[in-house]
Amino acid sequence: MKKIKKIILLLLVLSITLVFNQTISNAANILVTDDESLRQAIQDVQEGQAIELTENIELKSPIEISDKKITINGNGHTISRKTEDWTTTGPNATLITAGGSANVTLNNLTLSKSEKYGVQAYNGGYVTLNNVIISDCEYGGVLINAGTVEVIKLHLGHNGLTDSNNGIEIAKSSALSGNGQEPKLVMNGALSSTEKENVVRVDIDDPASSFEITNTENTENKVLLNDNNLVVVDENNVILYNGGEVEPTDFKGEVYIENVTVTIKLNDKTVSITLPSGQTLSKEQAMSAINLTSLGLENYTLEGLYSDEAFTTAFNFSTPITGNTTIYAKLNLIESQPQPEAQPEGKDETPKTGLDNHLEIAILIIAISSLGIIVFKNKEF
Repeated sequence: MKKIKKIILLLLVLSITLVFNQTISNAANILVTDDESLRQAIQDVQEGQAIELTENIELKSPIEISDKKITINGNGHTISRKTEDWTTTGPNATLITAGGSANVTLNNLTLSKSEKYGVQAYNGGYVTLNNVIISDCEYGGVLINAGTVEVIKLHLGHNGLTDSNNGIEIAKSSALSGNGQEPKLVMNGALSSTEKENVVRVDIDDPASSFEITNTENTENKVLLNDNNLVVVDENNVILYNGGEVEPTDFKGEVYIENVTVTIKLNDKTVSITLPSGQTLSKEQAMSAINLTSLGLENYTLEGLYSDEAFTTAFNFSTPITGNTTIYAKLNLIESQPQPEAQPEGKDETPKTGLDNHLEIAILIIAISSLGIIVFKNKEF
């Protein structure tokens, strides 16, 4: 009984501890409801804390963060400009700017209706965009002005006063010409846009003498240089969006390589594999693309892959593929195995009397017994 009481007491203590820790964890974040409380939270926030929006917020002036590491969780809410009360004290009219040593992460947040940009990374500032939507900003969605922007998940609506869209703009203002900082875009996830043009572009008025675009291994979308145009591609290297013209000498990053198609012919069936031009096709890639059963070729076995239809030259998997290529699969028909003939049942050579053996024995016993009774009775008389 005492042991049971101890177990119950221990479980009770653990439950109280979990509830207490959760309460402390929730209390660590700062809840904000309006412009004033957001600005105060930015001043007061400590390391390990986050700022939590509980309402949509309209800003009366730009927010500038220069020396803190801050996470703002939008929780699906919106930060926008309050047009009738909006004032600025300088050229910056972006909703949120991270400058200098600031490191700002925006999560699950919408930015809209800015007089200039939704968010800016300025002069060394670092901005991370995770599940962020930016639309209806008068100059553009994102400004990378000699700072760094990391895209984890970003959706861009139309941004710009005119019909011309301006999604992510790469620039270095003349005021920063001698500071040694260069703009940098880190693609580390997904980038989508309602517009197809100028999704990632270089500012023609304040162009950077050099800029860098890094595509991580796990990114869903890459930003690449295609001739003198920045393009956004999907996981299959298909171009989704275009940007503006770029001087190739200013660019540090990856170059777009057009896809080629490898077609594997299997009798009258085909399968296709898409590769960037200049890449080799591995044997594993080819074999994983071939499923004889799904192609209706389950009665065949694959003998090999060849470069010619006559099956005289085996395909060389070590040669880079620079154009559309056809590979020929040699198939062998599985010959059906002859079925063994049914054997006739053995003939029963036992003489038949028309009666079952057991019945014959029973009749014989009854007959002998009856004969014995008759003999016995005759002896009595």
